[in-house]
Amino acid sequence: MSQTITAIVPTYNRAVYLAEALAAIAGQTRPVDEIIVWDDGSSDATETVARAAAGPVRYFKSANGGKSRALNAAMAEATGSLIWICDDDDIALPHAAETLGALLGAHPEAGVAGASYRRFRSDPQSGTRIEQGPGYWPDLSQGSVLRHLLEDIFLFQNATLVRRSAYDAVGAFREDLPRSIDYDMIVRLALHTPVVMTEETVFLQRKHDGLRGPAAARHAADRSDEIWAAADRAVFAPFRETVGAARYAAMFDGAPQAVRRAALLQRACVYARRTDWAAACTDFSDAAAVAPDTPLSAAEAAICRRAMVGKHGIGQATTRKTRDALSGLALSGPAGAAIARALRRGLRWRLRDAVAARRLADIGALAQLALTLSRGQARMTSTPMAPVTERDQPHQQDG
Repeated sequence: MSQTITAIVPTYNRAVYLAEALAAIAGQTRPVDEIIVWDDGSSDATETVARAAAGPVRYFKSANGGKSRALNAAMAEATGSLIWICDDDDIALPHAAETLGALLGAHPEAGVAGASYRRFRSDPQSGTRIEQGPGYWPDLSQGSVLRHLLEDIFLFQNATLVRRSAYDAVGAFREDLPRSIDYDMIVRLALHTPVVMTEETVFLQRKHDGLRGPAAARHAADRSDEIWAAADRAVFAPFRETVGAARYAAMFDGAPQAVRRAALLQRACVYARRTDWAAACTDFSDAAAVAPDTPLSAAEAAICRRAMVGKHGIGQATTRKTRDALSGLALSGPAGAAIARALRRGLRWRLRDAVAARRLADIGALAQLALTLSRGQARMTSTPMAPVTERDQPHQQDG
C-alpha cells in the first residue's frame, strides 16, 4: 500500500515568506499529495498568497489561537498516512520529502524519519542568501536519538516525516504551551516509536529579527534565549513524572546496579541542561547513593560533563542554593565526590570562554562553583562495577 504525504503549514502574518515556503513544498521530487495551509487569524495578505500557490493546497482560516491549536485543527483535516509539518518561513530543499519518505520505507519499525538542516539569513541590502551550518547538532554516532533529544532539541518539524499512526498514538499538540511545542512533541514521539535519522540536509531554516510566538505572547529575536529556556523548563516539568527512571535505564546495558546509577545520572544531566538544578541535584545525590564507594565508569563521567554544557547556560548552578546542594553531594562519599569532580571538568570550556571574553562576574561565579565541586574525597574502597554501555536504541518495551 502506497504512503501518501500531507504537508501542514501553520501560518500567522508571514505572507512575505509564505509564497517561497509553499513553492518549495510544491516543487518536491516526490510530490506531496496534499498541502494544508492553516491561517491562524492573519491580518496580512496570507490568504491571497495561499490561494495563489501552486500544488494541491487546501486553505483554512480560524481566529488566532496559537500554533498548537492550528496544528491540531489541521491534523483533523489531513488525509495523508505520513505527516510533514513545515514552518511558514523556512524553505524545504527539493529532495526533502523523497529522502524522508525513503527512510520510513526502509525502516517499517520506525514512526519518525529525521534529517538535518542549514540556517540562513538574507542580506538586507543585496538579498543574497547567507547560509551556515545547523545550530546544535549532536554526535549521533554515540547514544540513542532519544537520549540526544532529551538533552537538547536538534530535530525540527521541517526535517521530520511522521507516520499519522504515531501522532494518533501520542495525542494532540499541547495547547497550554505558548512555545516549544515542537520540542514537546518530538520527545513524546521518540518515547513512543523508533526514530531513524540521516544527517543529510533537507531544509533551510530562516533566521530573522521579526517577532516570534503567538499573538498573545510575541517576543523579539534578541530575547529568544531567556524565553526558550523558560519554555523548555515548562515542557520538561511533566516529563519528570511521566518519563520514569526505567526509560532512562533502557538507554544502557550492564549490571542492574550500574544501569540504575547511569540512569539517574542521565536524568540529572537532562534537567541540568533544562536549568532545573533542583531536580538535577536530587538525581545526582540519588545516583551517588546507589553505589557510594564505586568508581564512575567512563560513560557515567561523560554524562556528568554533558550536564554542564547545555545551551541555556549554568547560571542557576552558581546560585547559593545549588552550590550548597552540590557541596553536600561532593561531601557525601567517594561516589558523590567523583560525580562532583566530573561536573567540574565540564566547567572548563565555560571558564575558558569567560576568561577570553573578560566577563569578570562570570569568572568569579564559575571559579566559586569549581571550588565547591572540588570538595570531598573520591577515593574508592570497593571493587569497580562492570561498566555500563550506552545503547544506540533504547529497549522499547521498558516503561
